[in-house]
Amino acid sequence: MKNPNKEKEAKTIAVFFDELVNPFYNRMIEEMRKQLEVKGYHLIVMLGDGKSETEKQNFELALSHKCDGIVFVPEPSENDETIQRLLEKDFPVLQLFRTVHPQLDTLLIDDKLGTYLAVKYLIQNGHKKIMLISKTNSAIIKREDGYRRAFEEYGIEVNEEFLYLMSYSECNKEMIKRKVKKLEPTAILSVGENTSVNVMLALKEMQLSIPEDISFIIYDDLVWAAPYGITTIAHSFETLAKLIAEMVEKLFIPEKKGEEVGPARIVLDPMLIVRDSVRILK
Repeated sequence: MKNPNKEKEAKTIAVFFDELVNPFYNRMIEEMRKQLEVKGYHLIVMLGDGKSETEKQNFELALSHKCDGIVFVPEPSENDETIQRLLEKDFPVLQLFRTVHPQLDTLLIDDKLGTYLAVKYLIQNGHKKIMLISKTNSAIIKREDGYRRAFEEYGIEVNEEFLYLMSYSECNKEMIKRKVKKLEPTAILSVGENTSVNVMLALKEMQLSIPEDISFIIYDDLVWAAPYGITTIAHSFETLAKLIAEMVEKLFIPEKKGEEVGPARIVLDPMLIVRDSVRILK
């Protein structure tokens, strides 16, 4: 008897990430692997370096290895020609977390909402001198918009100096220490593990305790956040992976002839996990 899943079992999905050591991506890849294997797909992970040229090479490499589909976190790039060529061939491509290529199916996390939830929580606990520390580039959703939204809702003027948005090469402990000494924030929202670790090291060297001297929230519920009692903005990795698997599967379903279907766009809401790292100010 012919196995109806035979074709699906043979399909391979290439996944591009630029930070393979990032715990967020590590957990997501593991959940993606589980969810995609259930649906009969195999995963190949390819590493980038934040450059559009490397991204283009990864596309070419995936195609040369006869991968059947591509899931990737796009770089600020000039690779529209490559994307368009794949779309014209009905090649399955799914972009994650950034809308660099609006013609592609896209899965986003509402990082503006996540930042808003964290900053709102800090304001509700009496904080006004809140520093946002985050890496940034032109492709990343502007988390600072969520920061501004929270301040505006409470009628508090935003001091732009507290928006500490760094390039990927600038994130280091000494720069963070200088900024904290200058601005003396009562709270910090930090995005990304490398950034958050540098913040904690900087505060330790400055002999500032969490939350007695300074309150602290990190974006992404990293594995060490719970043991240290750190409040976080979190995402359900299982839900995220299920959505990716479902969107990948739909990319392989031929649309009805003559039916116009636009690119899908799904946005996942993050949540605030409250622990013990925020002090209530009078």
